[in-house]
Amino acid sequence: MRNFFRLNAAVLLLCVCAYGCAAKGALSKNAGEKYLLKKSSEDDSPKAGLAAKAYAHYMRGLLFEQENNLAGAVTEFSQAAHYDKKAAEIYLKLGTVYFKSGDFDNAIKSLNRVMELQPQNIEVRFLAAVIQTTLGRFDEAAALYEQILMVDPQNKQAKLNLADIYVLQQKTEKAVMLYEEMTESGINLPYVYFNLGMLYGQLNEYDKAVPELKKVTELAPDYLEAYLGLGLIYELEGDAEKSEQAYKKAISLKPESPLAYFRLGQMYVEKNMLDKGLLQFEKVLQINPRLVDAYFEMAHIYLRQSKTDKAIEILLKAEPLVTDKSRMYVLLGLAHSLENSFREAEDYYQKALKIDPNNDLAVFYLGALYDKQGEKKQAVAEFYKALKLNPENADACNYLGYMYAEEGHNLKEAESLIKRALKVDPENGAFVDSLGWVYFKQGRIDLALEYLEKAAKLLGDDPVILDHLGDIYYQKGLFTDARQQWEKSLKIDAAQEKIKTKLDKLIKEKF
Repeated sequence: MRNFFRLNAAVLLLCVCAYGCAAKGALSKNAGEKYLLKKSSEDDSPKAGLAAKAYAHYMRGLLFEQENNLAGAVTEFSQAAHYDKKAAEIYLKLGTVYFKSGDFDNAIKSLNRVMELQPQNIEVRFLAAVIQTTLGRFDEAAALYEQILMVDPQNKQAKLNLADIYVLQQKTEKAVMLYEEMTESGINLPYVYFNLGMLYGQLNEYDKAVPELKKVTELAPDYLEAYLGLGLIYELEGDAEKSEQAYKKAISLKPESPLAYFRLGQMYVEKNMLDKGLLQFEKVLQINPRLVDAYFEMAHIYLRQSKTDKAIEILLKAEPLVTDKSRMYVLLGLAHSLENSFREAEDYYQKALKIDPNNDLAVFYLGALYDKQGEKKQAVAEFYKALKLNPENADACNYLGYMYAEEGHNLKEAESLIKRALKVDPENGAFVDSLGWVYFKQGRIDLALEYLEKAAKLLGDDPVILDHLGDIYYQKGLFTDARQQWEKSLKIDAAQEKIKTKLDKLIKEKF
């Protein structure tokens, strides 16, 4: 699914930073007072001499810190730690100054020393977890939050932060468990319900996702992302009406935001309501003419509508804004290929590959272009190249497998290739049709019929599938059914000369 999960980790991180820094300030003050009291009670032993030196460096470090001379503060606190290796207060100050100066690794080392000396110190673990998160060390951050919860099992902030870390680690089930625990304990934070709802969506548990997202709208009626989330969940459930309502609600909340129009446009395109989709992307560009993805979405729609001139026009209009020129060149190549402007199409594909030699989509379309021109060997070579770059390129698997089926050779490999495509997209009607056609070519007629009837349900009245069904019914001796399928196919596309020939022959022989 499209990932529109809006993780509030960034917001939480700021909150934790604020919490950590506030705790750090309180700790620094308290720690300083404790250290002053400790030094005032020292005796005249040799150890007291070392402690006095530590105290002197510690005080100079505080002065440097107040003057924002962080380098000087680091030097003094380091000297203090040298003379008093068991003073957690010194290591805490050293860690916070390293943190302020952006030296996160040394900050962590100092804070680890504090945690060794004060195993129950929760605030220090919070600060260390913030730093580890900033560094992208999510395993270390999670471990710290888990340690906090061992000391304080009801610490809400630790639970919130840990749940977000689990999301970043893609430990969805663990994140769900924590969010569920929080909602059951009475935490009424809208973003907690939002994150939980979107996680249910990722797990395809749509019946659980919807109530959580609705709860968000009850707690915060102007929570834009909740309506976008509901729109997506309803879309995934196949409920276009409710999806449309949710996206329109999002638009009413923030009409100046292009995101809701964009999502509504994508939903319309998924439901094959291309003109409605086009209108939404036009609105996106009225709000922000620099949103490149809207130009690409419009180009895709025009290509599906066979309006290749408009697709080329919109892509060239976007060209000054496009940073990923390889993507644009692939679409321009496809548009020219549909116009049978083969030389121009090949030039654009080669331009795309010059920018990005690993663009398996450009390689795939180049193979399809060669096949269209009858250059079968070159086409096959390009398809294998595309699959080497991306073994999960389902279109390349299907195209090559179907080519072999049409030619009636390499049928075992054809079957294997198309099954690979179906692993990527199991409900793709074109792929199902291809596998059915392979089975037909293998003489497995009943299995072929099963797959082709499934393909017809998935794609509706597709002329190629109807033609294939006609062939199978003819093979099984169901001549009336075969005639019906071929006649339906010709109604959709009257220019199919091969079907006309088969139909004329059938009528003469059997009717």
